[in-house]
Amino acid sequence: MCGIAGFWQPGASQNRQTLQDRAQAMARAIAHRGPDYQAGWADEAAGVGFGHARLSILDLSSAANQPLQSPDGRYTIVFNGEIYNYRELANELRAAGYTFRSTGDTEVIPAAVDRWGLVPAVRRLNGIFAFALWDAHTRKLHLARDHIGVKPLYYRLDAGGLVFGSTPKALLAYPEFNGRVDPAALALYLRYCYVPEPRSIFAGVSKLSPGCAMTVDASLRGSTVRYWDIIEHAREGRRDRFSASGDEVSRSFETLALAAVRRQLVSDVPLGAFLSGGIDSSLVTALMQAGSSLPVKTFTIGFEDARFDESLQARDVARHLGTDHTEMLCTAREARELIPELPTHYDEPFADSSQIPTLLLSRLTRRHVTVALSGDGGDELFAGYDRYYWMYQLRALRSSLPAFAARWMTSASVRLPRSRTFPLIRRCLPSPDRWIAQADRYYHLARMLGRYGDYAYLYRTTPMSVATLRDGPLLMDETEPPGTFDDPTLRDGFEDILDWMQLVDQKTYLVEDILHKVDRASMAYGLEARVPLLDHNLVEFSWRVPQSMKLDGTRGKWLMRTVLSRYLPSSLIERPKRGFSVPLSAWLTGDLREWAASLLTPELLGRDGLLDPEGVRQCWTNFLTGRADHTQTTVWALLMFLAWRAHYGY
Repeated sequence: MCGIAGFWQPGASQNRQTLQDRAQAMARAIAHRGPDYQAGWADEAAGVGFGHARLSILDLSSAANQPLQSPDGRYTIVFNGEIYNYRELANELRAAGYTFRSTGDTEVIPAAVDRWGLVPAVRRLNGIFAFALWDAHTRKLHLARDHIGVKPLYYRLDAGGLVFGSTPKALLAYPEFNGRVDPAALALYLRYCYVPEPRSIFAGVSKLSPGCAMTVDASLRGSTVRYWDIIEHAREGRRDRFSASGDEVSRSFETLALAAVRRQLVSDVPLGAFLSGGIDSSLVTALMQAGSSLPVKTFTIGFEDARFDESLQARDVARHLGTDHTEMLCTAREARELIPELPTHYDEPFADSSQIPTLLLSRLTRRHVTVALSGDGGDELFAGYDRYYWMYQLRALRSSLPAFAARWMTSASVRLPRSRTFPLIRRCLPSPDRWIAQADRYYHLARMLGRYGDYAYLYRTTPMSVATLRDGPLLMDETEPPGTFDDPTLRDGFEDILDWMQLVDQKTYLVEDILHKVDRASMAYGLEARVPLLDHNLVEFSWRVPQSMKLDGTRGKWLMRTVLSRYLPSSLIERPKRGFSVPLSAWLTGDLREWAASLLTPELLGRDGLLDPEGVRQCWTNFLTGRADHTQTTVWALLMFLAWRAHYGY
């Protein structure tokens, strides 16, 4: 796992050393992603420069350092990620006459492109990756990103040239990069707590979409090919759902998952696993341990507040599986002290508060191993989120209620807004936070009954789903571009809203929130995080699984539970789902209140004309007074943007 960066300015007048120094400076800006070695390379005649920051995982020798050239000098590559099937590909290429100077996976990519062509070669890669490949013969530069979007890749392509990097930090180190906040991206960020691809927070900077390869020629024209399309695989899977018994399907899933885990155990450095005690991480750990003669190293973060502490669950699972378990109990103070550092690690505004425990877990894990397997992806593939259950309930309720009753409930929810009901609950009921959480969910349910056919509305307002802007204007320009779920063509083949929601989650929330969070948190400490449940073969398989084998009544992930029951007793499986979260509301109204207030001054809010100072202050007041409990999410998004802007000077 590494960091990549580079640029192409055809006809650039700088000499080779200047170009190489620029590329190396870009690599050093993301040295945390690759602390073992940073280097630059340049082709003076072409105006191309590549930079690379290396985290040594496979072939620890200097032969695997990057930027790396093919033996004939035609190709130069910078690569971030791991190719799990590189040995099989290397053997096939050797049989065709190719030679390799290292035992790592990077050299396989240019050889595969030379042998089969860019798109056929990328389709054959099983792994997580983002790479840039310069072809000196055709004078073309290729960019590619893995099937699911585990590894990031940002780029700006205009008349001035191409500049790219693993994260915006690399682009910011390029002398000719002038970043400007994109108001449309900011509007999207404030709704979702992340900036959805292909946009980035910077105007003119895009993220290469998952499953895509882009080729840029000397005229600076870029052409993009989608070599793997999750929408098409989802449609194909729905048309060809499994008709076999649950036991047969679960056995097939176990075989595929075990193969994915074993592929991802390839490493020349110490390796372990994140273990929360939940279904996903427990399954990955169980499959790892099943294929190992030695105890697998597992890691867990615990918290003093029992509501957010998963360490006991993880300890029980580790004990039963026989892993070599390490846990650390973090104090609230340790977690809070990390918050001012968040813009350093997340160099694009990002506001999923589980970023805090994820950073703490990554820091702990890196003290012992260099690679960790994670259980991410299980919720999106096998309907693990509460929002799927709530939509299941909504569907059942809609089918049993007369139309007039649904309309009445929706009307009542409009006449009794949160701003009136929540303060009343706080004054009159014991344990008000618990009652407010329930009231908020039923409020959502009532509102959705009247708009069941509007998929975009339902997705925006599903309980436990993405943030929504409900506190009035926060931006001077309130225009928000349409999102993935506003695309009517996605309805084709997805008449069942549960299928549609899973597809939208896999295209948006999974990539831009979950994987973004884990990539930045793990890379902050030079830790490689692998996600075996997101092997693209498993993703394709998941779409053939009937919904009844995913969502069983009130429980999601039926198929995963079934497989896990072969490794763990039911007492360690059938436990309430916990989110990986922190007591953010209590912190923001307590120890962090002064820090938050320092970012919410009228001078800072009105500095660049993007935010509406009065609207933001009203949102903050609503949060502090409890008039709208849900504003915690919006407030956190605002604070993370303001902290990011202050850190980077935007």
